[in-house]
Amino acid sequence: MERHPSAAQIEERMNALGTTAKRLAKDAGVGETYVRDILTGRSLDPKTGKLTQIAAALGCKLEDLLPRKVAVQPIYTTQIEVRGEVQAGVWREAIEWPTADWYAITVPIDMAYQGFHRYGLKVCGQSMNKVFPEGSVVVVINFGDLGRVPQTGDFVVAIQRCSRTDQFEATVKAVQIKDDGVVILWPQSWDPAFQTPVVLPPQDGQDNAGVLDVAIQALVVGSYQPNPKASFS
Repeated sequence: MERHPSAAQIEERMNALGTTAKRLAKDAGVGETYVRDILTGRSLDPKTGKLTQIAAALGCKLEDLLPRKVAVQPIYTTQIEVRGEVQAGVWREAIEWPTADWYAITVPIDMAYQGFHRYGLKVCGQSMNKVFPEGSVVVVINFGDLGRVPQTGDFVVAIQRCSRTDQFEATVKAVQIKDDGVVILWPQSWDPAFQTPVVLPPQDGQDNAGVLDVAIQALVVGSYQPNPKASFS
């Protein structure tokens, strides 16, 4: 039954005072059925003046009869720069765009990583499409800034030095660390072509700029999909 928002409070206060709708109407100086009509839903738009009289008869103020508005908590956001792209699939040369091509996106402030420098990388490829569809942006923090090592379940950006060009290549993967310290970088894809993991030897704490062929550079702490698309496959 639809009723005016004041009905519940009027009813509750009537019960506490042990009065009736008819008696309250008389005490408030309103029509004999005025209170009853509010309580039964017959009156969905009682006049403010009449409600003020009813509130006074109940020993309260008009605002006490109306539901309190729930304060809407602001969503705290910040902007980060999308600085390049990363391959979710095969290894690909790590591309950082010229500064003039960087662009900003608005993301929620993550209290868990407050104070850490975050940046965005555009995802190319299908090997992580269960989690990060092609064209989405992953928000990352370098592990060197975090001061911790990767953990099982993390999504990360891994880099390797290309033997042909001596340039760095990068990819996005999910981390699994075995009991013996072996690190497995897994794709997360619906595509059967992307199911083979990358297996790394136990990490020994060498710096990313050292001789390691593959190193885990950054932790994915969020993602943003600018233009989501429906899929019917």
